[in-house]
Amino acid sequence: MKTTVTVLGLISFFACLRVNHAKSIKAGCSIGINSDLPEPQPLLLIPGGSKDGNGFFVPDDGDDIVTFGVGQDVLLACPGTNNYLAFAGFGTRIALATCSSGTTFYINSIPYSFSDFACRSYPYHTARRSGSTCHDGTKSHIEIGFEVESDFYKTIDICFDDNVLNTLYSKFTLVSGIGGYQIGFPRPSFLEDDFYPGIPVDNLYTKNTQRQTISNILGSTQLGNTYISDTTDYYLARGHYTAKADFVYGSQHRATFHFVNVAPQWQTFNGDNWNSLEMSVRTYADKNKLTLDVYTGTHGVLTLPDINGIEKELYLYVDNNNNNGIPVPKLFWKAVYNPKTQAGVVFVGVNNPYEPNPEENYVICTNVCSNISWLQWDEKNVKKGYSYCCEVNDFRSTVNTLPELTVSSLLT
Repeated sequence: MKTTVTVLGLISFFACLRVNHAKSIKAGCSIGINSDLPEPQPLLLIPGGSKDGNGFFVPDDGDDIVTFGVGQDVLLACPGTNNYLAFAGFGTRIALATCSSGTTFYINSIPYSFSDFACRSYPYHTARRSGSTCHDGTKSHIEIGFEVESDFYKTIDICFDDNVLNTLYSKFTLVSGIGGYQIGFPRPSFLEDDFYPGIPVDNLYTKNTQRQTISNILGSTQLGNTYISDTTDYYLARGHYTAKADFVYGSQHRATFHFVNVAPQWQTFNGDNWNSLEMSVRTYADKNKLTLDVYTGTHGVLTLPDINGIEKELYLYVDNNNNNGIPVPKLFWKAVYNPKTQAGVVFVGVNNPYEPNPEENYVICTNVCSNISWLQWDEKNVKKGYSYCCEVNDFRSTVNTLPELTVSSLLT
């Protein structure tokens, strides 16, 4: 009996070896997102693929390895003025590389190690007006992505209100290989682009400027000092609509650092429940091998009582004529949608750590969080961001800035 078990075990072992060996032969080349990318990294694009988030090679099998079959091509790209693939010299911004084995690729029949494929500088990301409108036909559609020769690889859609300098929502595709995203990639500075004419947005987010602006709105320096702290996380952060970690590559992370992709969000909320929500969505997509459409937006303008107890709307920008811009949102929301199954859900968070009664003043749809088993957050904690979940159509009956989605079920 022992001999039989041992023989069966060996047969199983060698069968496993054959399967794994076949997989390794089929894979041909393997590139680790966190170990094998050259610096600065090029874009790894699928030749003939879609010109959006699905047009990039992504990891599979729940790790950070991108695999290529023998003879499979990858389009390497280094977009941007004066940028190019360093091994080829000035003027070569794109190249078609063919997998040989391991980390060896051929370009024009010459073998190279993948580490040779560095760009001169990081791929340049662009935020541009598409020429179309969104929401009610009056808001500007902005697309963020990479100009690769005559093509534009769009990674984020933005719906922007030029009148109050506020993004209504962003949209991006969360890929199923997101679990292998690049970790610890350095954060760049934010870009204003040309969407905030004459307004120093970066300065508006400093604590001193926030404190001064809120003091002016509320008519009290003491209140401004109370709400914006120098020593705690009670201040307004640059809250990403689409987070940097929602993409696999560091080059894509950098493309999230446009001011049209952020809104004023209390750091108590930004660093806690909102962060937990983002991580939960990524884990859900990775674990279930799903590609999801994710919309993230804001709703309403936050108010706080002034020196006379009167609720006043908060903005980061108020000019000498009392024109307001860059509102502090009352709510942040995130709609997660599976286009294949038409299942969806909306998560809503209260952007006010000072609110004594969020259930009465901030809940706009029926809470269905009890049906969402994969979500990890401290939903009733006001400081961390009081939060709840809603059916898509229930939420949209109040917040019609979310584009219409055909929904058949709750995303559980």
